[in-house]
Amino acid sequence: MSTLRSYKTRIRRICNLRPTSPRTGVLSACCLIAIAAFVPASASRAGDWPGFRGVDGQGIAPESTTLTQSEAVQLDVAWKTPIGSGYSGVAIADGRAVTMFSDGTNDVAASFDAKTGKEQWRYTIDATYKGHDGSHTGPITTPCLAADHVIGLSPRGRLFGLDAATGKLNWSTDLVKDHGAKKPHYGFSTSPIFAEGVLVVQVGGAQGAIMGFDPTSGKRLWSAGEDGVQYQSPVALTGPDGKTIVVAASDKKLLAVVPNDGTVLWDYDHGGNGATGAGSITPVPAGTNRFFIAHKGNASSGLSVSHDGDTPEVTSLWESRTIRNSYNVPVYQGGYVYAYSSRFLTCVDAKTGESAWRSRAAGDGFTILVDGHLVIASKDGTVHVARATPEGYAGVTKMQVCDELIWAPPSFADGSIFVRSMGELARIDIHSKQGGITPEPTMAAAKTKFDRFLRTVEAATDKTALVDRFMKVQNSFPIIEGDNMIHFVYRGEATDVAVAGDVIGGRQERVMTRLAGTDLFHCTVTMEPDARTNYVFIKDYEQILDPRNDRATATTVYGKEMQIFSGEGAMPMSWVSMPKWHEPKHLVAASGGIKGRLDTIELDSKALEAKVTVNVYVPAGYEGSKGRFPVAYVHNGKDALERGKWVTTLDNICGKNVQPMLVAFFSNPTRGKGKAYAEMFATELVPLMDSTYRTIASAEGRASIGMGFPGVTALAVALSQPGVVGKVGLQSLFMFGSMRAPIDEHLKTASEQPITIYQEWGKYDLRNPQEAWDLAQTNRDLAKELRDKGYDPRGGEVHDGTGWSSWSLRTDVMLKTLFPKG
Repeated sequence: MSTLRSYKTRIRRICNLRPTSPRTGVLSACCLIAIAAFVPASASRAGDWPGFRGVDGQGIAPESTTLTQSEAVQLDVAWKTPIGSGYSGVAIADGRAVTMFSDGTNDVAASFDAKTGKEQWRYTIDATYKGHDGSHTGPITTPCLAADHVIGLSPRGRLFGLDAATGKLNWSTDLVKDHGAKKPHYGFSTSPIFAEGVLVVQVGGAQGAIMGFDPTSGKRLWSAGEDGVQYQSPVALTGPDGKTIVVAASDKKLLAVVPNDGTVLWDYDHGGNGATGAGSITPVPAGTNRFFIAHKGNASSGLSVSHDGDTPEVTSLWESRTIRNSYNVPVYQGGYVYAYSSRFLTCVDAKTGESAWRSRAAGDGFTILVDGHLVIASKDGTVHVARATPEGYAGVTKMQVCDELIWAPPSFADGSIFVRSMGELARIDIHSKQGGITPEPTMAAAKTKFDRFLRTVEAATDKTALVDRFMKVQNSFPIIEGDNMIHFVYRGEATDVAVAGDVIGGRQERVMTRLAGTDLFHCTVTMEPDARTNYVFIKDYEQILDPRNDRATATTVYGKEMQIFSGEGAMPMSWVSMPKWHEPKHLVAASGGIKGRLDTIELDSKALEAKVTVNVYVPAGYEGSKGRFPVAYVHNGKDALERGKWVTTLDNICGKNVQPMLVAFFSNPTRGKGKAYAEMFATELVPLMDSTYRTIASAEGRASIGMGFPGVTALAVALSQPGVVGKVGLQSLFMFGSMRAPIDEHLKTASEQPITIYQEWGKYDLRNPQEAWDLAQTNRDLAKELRDKGYDPRGGEVHDGTGWSSWSLRTDVMLKTLFPKG
């Protein structure tokens, strides 16, 4: 935690203001700014929840006694109705519950009777917006209800107004075509707001960062700001004189505008960065003179505004990682902010940024505040109710409501909770309950030896002695039972322990269960008999290796908290293998024998306008031979040498299992120059190798090889430069969205473009089912596409994870497939 310097804010005028209608799309970290006390600006009916995060955008329900009238409550599903995929929350007003989703063909807005769940009308917005690069299909923003209007915004940028009673279109306008907006990568995500009778929308682009529209006609009334916009949403603030302003964050600035005419009152360089920071800022009220805005992806900080001089001064109060890396928007009560930090719930002191407590009890999800209680919609489909207190997580009740993923905050109207998943819309009623909180269920019947041990300890008086005895007789950890079961076990002083790794997925972990009355935590997963996986423990929210397992490796694919491509360098991980997995011998350095050498040559590339350093493996016996050698070109050469142990592998297999070969290790010194890179490869690097060494100077003597992102490059280069290489080796292509473009452009049938292909990936490769990305499936789809075009890709799916600790295990198999010894 650190105190930062003070900043002078360029402000034309700032009043004593009160945030009242913040709405947003995504939040991952927060920044605290002082303004004033908060007063709702909306004139909505008291029981309504008319837009994203309620009446005033704070995520706090209007005063009620639904959860305070009894010490014990229970949840009951009043109704559920099927809908389609989407991130849009539920807006409720005048007995209507409105949301947006994909029906499989089109994106739609639909109204449902809030009492019965019966659909009242449905409006087709546009063809379905397909999810991509880690997003689900369907609309993203939450509709806004006011008076007789329903306002929605499609992912492609179509802003439209409907009649609330009939769903009939009143008007529509295209933010891209009509207002110069640039569509964010994942689509338009900002949730519109009403302020002083004006529809305010963050747009971005040359014509304005934020715009005001007539809600009855869609006519643009004004525009303000010049910065870009990604996934931010505006906030309405009301001063003591009753006048309203709107504060919004663009990619670089915060700015305040008058909603009536768009006059800019002040702007401020917020200094944020990153898509999950500056790209998704939203103000979150947090007491008198305080609210949060997202400014960094991995930290939160507090700012204060003073008005002592002529020029207001913005001062940073603190910066902390206590709230970070989450798409949930926090709620505030009684001096504390309740938020998700990564995937655990936390309570943070709004004045200092210090954490009061952390808990995984509710799982990862989205929060609102009702009657001093947190109402949480967890991503696994469960609704939780807990008292909002800085003393610790205080669960009251919970209920599994949806089977599908939830990725939208709950709503609360007329005493009921509304949630939507990727497949259902539901209303949950809250009732008083006699007899207190329902206790957690006891353990299920024992099915395995480990289960029987747990049951025995559960029933014993001297639990510690039984656990001691059990731990001493284990041959290794984790405990392998049968040929497909892993029991992860941690023993020691701890409050919270979780396990994360390949088998769980990126940006995920699984909570380990504490055996009651002991210091033993456990979690069981199943894998194939020949599988291998990397993992870590997270003890009291700090990542550690398994202290009882000395098998360790490292990954550059994941970072702390299983963030992907964190850029933090290699992260240590433990690893475990199943009984039928066999450790390869090619990675063990031979104690004797003749070994190859590693040359270094420099290529001054005209195509790239950069120098390319090439390390060339020359096999043993090359100098004494007059023959010619095949060449393998490895596109992520630096990592292959440092992390893949390619030299050791080549020394072990060249001339034995595979043909003696030359291997050129190099990396792309520039990014974003795909065509120039392919030109460098075909017209500069290959000729340089052919003129420097005795190579087989034909396509059949050359292989283009890559792993991860460079795997995509390796395939694209081979396809775009026909006749240069005749073999391709691929491991775990990290292929997202537009990265497919050069492959789609150049991929032909096998008869038109004959290439031998080795393509391999792990079943537990880079993936996160909740965020809709699974590179194992991406590789499966590519393999099928290749087969459909007549290719016969070898390799296939292996029961392993991702990164060099996996890829290096099968370097010998790949090279033997491409260059078998005759």
